[in-house]
Amino acid sequence: METKQRLEIIRQECKFRRDLKNIQFTHYFSNQFMEKYTQFFCIEDFFKQLGVTDKASLNEISKESWEQLVQMTTIFSSWQEMLDKAGEDYSLQNFY
Repeated sequence: METKQRLEIIRQECKFRRDLKNIQFTHYFSNQFMEKYTQFFCIEDFFKQLGVTDKASLNEISKESWEQLVQMTTIFSSWQEMLDKAGEDYSLQNFY
């Protein structure tokens, strides 16, 4: 691969990562994503199941509770796997 091609790939990856930081959580975990891969209609319902009602309660949820809910109600084995798949789906629909 030529240096110019590599630099372009790196530039696109950097832009993609910057853009991801500005995405609203509800867009990242679309209703379509949630319906396809989880037992929930939307990410808000997922949060409600965890007891999340605001940012403060989000910070109080234990990692174990989070992981357990992911394993029990989704096709994923971990939150990281769910997050990765959401990112992959989002990028395919919005960046390519």
